[in-house]
Amino acid sequence: MAEIQNVLLFLVLMIMAFGVILSVYIFRGRRAISKVIEIFHRHNALGIKDAKTLQELGLEKPNFAKRIMRGRDYKQYALQILMKRGLICLTEDGKLYMVEDKLDQDLG
Repeated sequence: MAEIQNVLLFLVLMIMAFGVILSVYIFRGRRAISKVIEIFHRHNALGIKDAKTLQELGLEKPNFAKRIMRGRDYKQYALQILMKRGLICLTEDGKLYMVEDKLDQDLG
């Protein structure tokens, strides 16, 4: 009987740990989306005429050394989400800009 209780306790603890880890990933992802939107506003990349490169925005993928030193950067993930939702668009020459009209509709 005690063995079954130990197994159940272990399973409950594992499920709780998984839930905590998942909530941390969700929180960090949402925070990264806000940061990416803020970066586009700060650089005034709010239309096709004001589009900027990843380097100008400071959103290029970090190199291996930076990834090890800083840990995971969720901004690349956030950028992909915003592009899939149509809030950030790519020009023919590889520059990015945010569509504020869609931002207001999507978040409103």
